Amino acid sequence: MGFIILILIIIGLLTLAISFFKKDRIKQLEKQIEDNSITMMQELYKVKKKVRILEEEVMLEERDK
Repeated sequence: MGFIILILIIIGLLTLAISFFKKDRIKQLEKQIEDNSITMMQELYKVKKKVRILEEEVMLEERDK
């Protein structure tokens, strides 16, 4: 009986040790989402800047008419 308990404790400690060294998938997904969010915000900023420039050009053309 003591032998079985010892084996179970060893298996428990091994699984605990493995869980600490295993890569966390949640953290990887959070990093990917954060990177995608930053990329999307940068692209949105560029698009808004281009739209602003185009609007200014249209307003200048309307004034010249």
